Amino acid sequence: MIRREHIKQAIEAISRRSPEIGYSLDQMLGMGLIDVAPEREQDQDRENFFFLFEGNKVLVNRVLFFDEGTVPIEQGLLIKYGEIVKRNELEERGSAVDFRKAFREIHEAGLRLAVTHEIDYAVSRLQKRLADLKDHEEGGKTERFYKGRIRLLEEVKEDNGPNPSYLYRGSVDIATPAYFTVFPWSVETLMQVADINVEFFHVRFVLNCLIRGLEENLLVCVAEDSIEGLIYLTLKEQFLRRDLEIKYLATLRGKTWHPAEEPPKPLKGVGTFLVAGTWLLLKNELPKVRDIVLDAEVGARRFYEAVGFEARGLSGYILRAPKGYLLKSILAMTRHCLDLKENVIKEVRGLIRKQVKVLRGKGRTEKHAAQRRAALACIRECLMPEGRREFAEEALENLTRYGKNIPESEELIRFAMEQGTDQVEAHVHATGGDR
Repeated sequence: MIRREHIKQAIEAISRRSPEIGYSLDQMLGMGLIDVAPEREQDQDRENFFFLFEGNKVLVNRVLFFDEGTVPIEQGLLIKYGEIVKRNELEERGSAVDFRKAFREIHEAGLRLAVTHEIDYAVSRLQKRLADLKDHEEGGKTERFYKGRIRLLEEVKEDNGPNPSYLYRGSVDIATPAYFTVFPWSVETLMQVADINVEFFHVRFVLNCLIRGLEENLLVCVAEDSIEGLIYLTLKEQFLRRDLEIKYLATLRGKTWHPAEEPPKPLKGVGTFLVAGTWLLLKNELPKVRDIVLDAEVGARRFYEAVGFEARGLSGYILRAPKGYLLKSILAMTRHCLDLKENVIKEVRGLIRKQVKVLRGKGRTEKHAAQRRAALACIRECLMPEGRREFAEEALENLTRYGKNIPESEELIRFAMEQGTDQVEAHVHATGGDR
């Protein structure tokens, strides 16, 4: 629950960085324009934390509040203050107003203020570190790093930041193209982070990754020019082994929506897509790192277990063999991966054999039925026209070998033949069959 002292602390923090904005917000707090909601109203809305700004609810993500204290409150205050400034500017123009366009401009102005405020704060912290350095010799490694980060932040603020190419391309939902990439630095993408209000990730966290030199640990799923999910990775070293740890993962399904709004339907499969990109990154680019590990919250364990994670300890999980829809997402990504390593191809072929084995099973539980549906989706993905030859061959070979034990084998082979791929032609010719 947000209390008045939390808002007061957030305004004091803003005042230290921007006295003018802090003073205005403090005046509004004193006048009651910024306030907490009555306890009864807060108790009724158990899904959200919020405070009131000019009588309107400003939602605060619960997880962010517990993890970061007043940081998400500061962000909400800055966004609303920026909206007031823009609204006053539009009112002073006095011309005819397109209300939909004006609403968008007002909201974007609030997001932009919050982002530029945080960029300036990040720059000021780096400048302080530079001033505190005892060794100011020209060319010092630490000094060069800090100065480079400051230049980069200034470029981002001017929308001239780096524009990295994507690492892997795949799809989410039914067939929406999606890209797995290092966070693309720009004011616009930072504004998206400020707006989506998901667990774990906020503008200051993202900028902290940059100023600490950890920007490559932060990766995103981008679809239709929008960030649909974020994942933060770290290396975990323990007992002479190195694992890749999924420290944080969030998608728009975890966004804090206003109860009065009709939220857009978030794209499905974004979390799976992020884990798929992480698996390919590990196998294709990090040969000295062994496995993907994580500590799963209770509510997320069903998801992780469904895609191949195995329990390790009380809350730990390790990904030994991707399966189901995670493997399907990996297969989709390999279509566009030109430099897939031979060891990765060999491992994926082994995973395909395991999915065919699932189709041979005769279990009648709902869990097994769900596993079979996911396995069928994987095999179909192997047989798509754009799929890799090696994976289509593996799927067809096993479908032919164990076809008598798989009710869907003829349908799957017919599906492959209808796609008219070279892989099917070669397989039919090799087995002496007719089309």
